[in-house]
Amino acid sequence: MTDAPSSPPKIFISYSWTSDEHTTWVADLGERLMSDGVVVVLDQWDLQDGQDLNDFMEQMVKDPEIKRVIIVSDATYTAKADGRKGGVGTETQIISQEVYESVDQTKFVPVLRERDSDGKPCLPIYLKSRKYIDFSDFDNDAEAYEQLLRNIYERPRRKKPALGKAPAHIFDDGTAIVSSAQRAKRFREFVISGKGNPVAAFNDFAEEFISNLEELRMTYSREESATWCERIRANINSATSHRDILVDVVRAGIGLPSDQFIPSLISLLERLLPLQERPEGVNSFFECSEDNYKLLCYEMFLYTLAVLMKAKKYAEARQLIDYRYVAPRTYGGNDLEGRSFDSFNNHARSLEEQCAQVGNSRRYSVMADLVHDRANNTHVRFADILQADVLLWLIGGGWGWFPRCLVYGKSAGKLELFVRATNQDGYQPLRVLLQINTPQEFVQRLTSEESMKTLQSERFWHAMHASDCLNLQELKRIWLPQQI
Repeated sequence: MTDAPSSPPKIFISYSWTSDEHTTWVADLGERLMSDGVVVVLDQWDLQDGQDLNDFMEQMVKDPEIKRVIIVSDATYTAKADGRKGGVGTETQIISQEVYESVDQTKFVPVLRERDSDGKPCLPIYLKSRKYIDFSDFDNDAEAYEQLLRNIYERPRRKKPALGKAPAHIFDDGTAIVSSAQRAKRFREFVISGKGNPVAAFNDFAEEFISNLEELRMTYSREESATWCERIRANINSATSHRDILVDVVRAGIGLPSDQFIPSLISLLERLLPLQERPEGVNSFFECSEDNYKLLCYEMFLYTLAVLMKAKKYAEARQLIDYRYVAPRTYGGNDLEGRSFDSFNNHARSLEEQCAQVGNSRRYSVMADLVHDRANNTHVRFADILQADVLLWLIGGGWGWFPRCLVYGKSAGKLELFVRATNQDGYQPLRVLLQINTPQEFVQRLTSEESMKTLQSERFWHAMHASDCLNLQELKRIWLPQQI
């Protein structure tokens, strides 16, 4: 909350003595503003007997302490101003010169009090092009007054947003043009407005999204093996905009009823899986040609679950985990039995073996490095991705899904759901996601010898401290005190 200004704003009201009713209305406006902390200069209470009227008006218009000159315009004021008649005419000569010559033109605020028989605003010629506050309709009085008050205090209802950074992918010549962005925008607009057919719009987006991903296909060759690691990294980085578009679509889609959105989302995820395999009709190929897609499938599935969990859509996240993905294989027929969620976490051999050697050292997981280094999305932090990765590992029983990102467990800090699980209410999200009824069973699963072996077998355990992110010691202290 922003504090009120240290000194009250000061304004002057210019108007015509059209009638007793109009004069009373102006006085009432001044009293309303005074009650809301605005110092109002008005001839009805500030002009003294014997004081020169023209001098008074000129002082008010040119006084640097006057923050706003409120010009209340009706038909009479307009006629006198345009005809330069009476006090209004004299005042108009002073004001119009200030309006045309002053750098600070925001000082003069037209307030429309009346319209003519054609519905056109009654404004002097010198004010016709200026934006006015409309008090001509009694039903609009409260909104118009709020607008005037905000203008005086310079507190607009909608503030200009802070300037952000230009998206990096715009300046990256290697980044693919993502035509699905426009279809994603259309889907989001349908969801927000409640108009159109959002499910059909999502399906249109999905079609274009998969087509855009197909354009990232690579082919490994022995002749170019020396540059493969450089090329595949560049390819993966060029897909950042694809990933972020998917995040935006999922964030919008959770605003729909789950029975409308989740089946469509599952259908899109299903179509990602064949990208990891040999294209149809290709007989000679190297398995690592699809390693870019293996990384992207792993990353996009994690981001999708992270978005759902951040929105507390735990049951919907579990739907994605339980679903059997029946995606056609591009080589070797269909997988009619379906595939589990761990099909989104395939070993990208060239990344994890060929590209892992850096100088005299070897990276534990290049896939984890890429996910970590690319975690620059505004709405999903790396900790959210790591949390999804760990939960999938636990759901898979310690073997079906390997949590590659866990090598960054120490630097990520404690994960939210594991911190909250120190009481019964806080444990409920994990109960839905893991389908483990009690926190005691959950901690036993987390600390089981079988779970630890999956990490040790991949040389991961000595590269991280699980308790840093999994809140392991605190969970054991609360739920398994007898084992400490």
